[in-house]
Amino acid sequence: MIPNYGEKFDAEGLFSPEEAVNVQGDGLPEVPRVVILGYQAELTEAVSRQADEPIELVRSQRVYPVTGTVGYVPVHESGVGAPVTATITENVIAAGAEVIVMLGGCAALQTEIAPDAAILPTDTIRDEGVSYHYIPGNEPVTATQPLVDSLEKSLSTAGFDTVQGTTWTTSAMYRETLPEIEHYQQNGVVSLDMESAAIWAVCQYRGVDAATVQHIGDYLTAEEWIPDTDTDWGLPKMIGPTIEAVEAYVAGL
Repeated sequence: MIPNYGEKFDAEGLFSPEEAVNVQGDGLPEVPRVVILGYQAELTEAVSRQADEPIELVRSQRVYPVTGTVGYVPVHESGVGAPVTATITENVIAAGAEVIVMLGGCAALQTEIAPDAAILPTDTIRDEGVSYHYIPGNEPVTATQPLVDSLEKSLSTAGFDTVQGTTWTTSAMYRETLPEIEHYQQNGVVSLDMESAAIWAVCQYRGVDAATVQHIGDYLTAEEWIPDTDTDWGLPKMIGPTIEAVEAYVAGL
C-alpha cells in the first residue's frame, strides 16, 4: 500500500515548495491566479506567440503570462508524468496560483467518442503513486465540478463536442494490460492519462481548484490500439476557449 507510512497526512514535510521556489532568497515570484499546464510542443508554440516574457520559477520551470489572470507552464520541458507534474503544481501554487487546469493529450477508452472531442474528466481511477501521499486511498480525488462546467460551456460554444466522465491515471505506460483496459472500457471509463490524479490530489490538499481538458491522441481498447487520430481540432484550438472559461470562472469567485 502507498504510502508505506500511513500517518503522514497531517505531518509537515521536511521542506516546502515555498522554500524551493524561493531558493535564491529573493522572495516568491508572483504568477497569475490561473495556471494552465501544457504537455505538447505545438501547444507551447501557439501560447508563447501571444504571451509575455516568462516568469522564472525554479529548475528551468517557467510560467508564461497569457493574460492578466492566466499563465501557462510548458510542463514537457521538464518531463512528463505524475511526479514532475505534481512538483510543478506545488511550485505554482506556492507562487500564488489559485486554479490549475491541465490541457493535454489522452487515450480514449470509448471508441464512440469523436476524435475532435474535448474530454473533461470529473473523477479518476488513481493508478499512480503521487496522489496517495496527499490524499488517503479511501478518499476520492476529483476535479472541481463548477470549473469543469465552465470549461464545458466555453468549449461547447467554440464548437467542440464535450464528454464528462472518469479518467484512469497510470504511470506505467507499458503495463496497461489487456484485461484492465477491457475492464475499464466496459465500466464506462472515458480516458487514460498520466497526470490528472496527481494534479487534483495536490490541489485538493492545498485547497486549490483543479480540472483537466483532454484532447484525444489515440484510442485504447483491448482489441487494438488506434494511433494518431486525424483532426484539425487539436490542442492549440482548445487554448482560447480554455482561457475564456477560466477567466469567467475566477471572475465569479
